[in-house]
Amino acid sequence: MQKDQYMLQAQYAISILEAKAKIIDEQMSMKYNREIMRSVSGRVKTPESIYAKLMRKGLEPNLKTACEKLNDLIGVRIVCLFLDDVYKIAEILTEQKDIELVRKKDYISKPKKNGYMSLHLIVDIPIYFDQNKSTKRVEIQIRTIAMDFWSVLDYQLLYKKDVSAAEKVGKELKKYSEEIADLDRKMQKLRNKIEKI
Repeated sequence: MQKDQYMLQAQYAISILEAKAKIIDEQMSMKYNREIMRSVSGRVKTPESIYAKLMRKGLEPNLKTACEKLNDLIGVRIVCLFLDDVYKIAEILTEQKDIELVRKKDYISKPKKNGYMSLHLIVDIPIYFDQNKSTKRVEIQIRTIAMDFWSVLDYQLLYKKDVSAAEKVGKELKKYSEEIADLDRKMQKLRNKIEKI
């Protein structure tokens, strides 16, 4: 497959999932009478990032290998307000007949060692291109605003820093992640309390 054709198909996959997320957001917002999703965005991994990841994994640095071995070439991120919405959105998405769930990674109930939290769904979705049907694998990340805040700042603080820098601030970042998780739970309890009034 040519690079341009792959990029176009990847953008189709993102567009399909963004449209699905928008519909889910509108339906849930009407049902619960409140805002559900703050943002939905997509991205295709850059060739440089794909090459670096393949080299780290000791794999052949080409598009065919990347498509076969990497699950995050195409990504969609959904940021919502409350923790329970993360799981509701995931449930609705994975119940759709044209989305095949390949794997679910719950980094909310079991955060990564550094404190990273998000719900990841690895899915396959059909793409129709030049009268041919193919499947594209997409990683969907669903998280709260608080989790996204931590993740963005973690990336900015440690981007292109050496390993020792991450080790020196690792405990502190993990502590802040736990504080953010606690805040998420408190905000959800407060929302539930307000809804009962």
